[in-house]
Amino acid sequence: MNEEQKFIEKISELKETAVMQGGFLTEEQLSESFPDISGQQKDILTSYFKENNIGIGEALPENEYLKADDEKLIKLYMDELEELDDIDASMKRVLVMNAKNGDRAAKESLINSYLKAVVDTAKLYTGQGAAVADLIGEGNVAVAMAMDSLETLDDPDMLDELVMRMVMNAMEEITVLENNEAEAGRNALSLVMKVMGKAEEIHDELKRKCTIEELAEEGCFTYEEICEAIRVSANCGDYIEVPEDFE
Repeated sequence: MNEEQKFIEKISELKETAVMQGGFLTEEQLSESFPDISGQQKDILTSYFKENNIGIGEALPENEYLKADDEKLIKLYMDELEELDDIDASMKRVLVMNAKNGDRAAKESLINSYLKAVVDTAKLYTGQGAAVADLIGEGNVAVAMAMDSLETLDDPDMLDELVMRMVMNAMEEITVLENNEAEAGRNALSLVMKVMGKAEEIHDELKRKCTIEELAEEGCFTYEEICEAIRVSANCGDYIEVPEDFE
């Protein structure tokens, strides 16, 4: 696995963690995954996660990323689910054991217990290419599929993780299918982070901004890659001399 693949894998893992936590990452989690990044690089990562409805330190206010139509539809779904009873951990363990023994009513109760969580998770994937109704639909299918995998579950307390991971994977897949920019965005982020890191090193050595040519001469990136990084993130201009006629 090359460095770019490792970077993209870390980003995907952090996004998954954030969704599991309700839409945010802690400062510590970000630092543990990227211990050597500069303040500017951290700002770029923070902006990227914000664009994906994920906050750092705390969840973003829903009105910052939910469109009015999506908000109305989500409220409609949640209103329909209002009458469903919440299930505590001890009851869930009993239902898991009964469902594994073929109790269809127990399986149905388990499915219902996750429907609100599906809607909450769908919020975090809005604005990324897939319609809210499709996200919720795929999430509900994933919950049902998870119930068919109960036989593989040794510990009933691991059900939440199994279900939510399958829900997230389903929503991630439909997001990528509907929006080819998702993977391209991760690749662009990886390029910007690497270009920024090297440019900052040269900036600290020269005590001035480096030119695109000087950065390219280091041999880490082509001239075209550096230009692409500058187009993606204006923050590159903090360390790289950008020509006035740059396009």
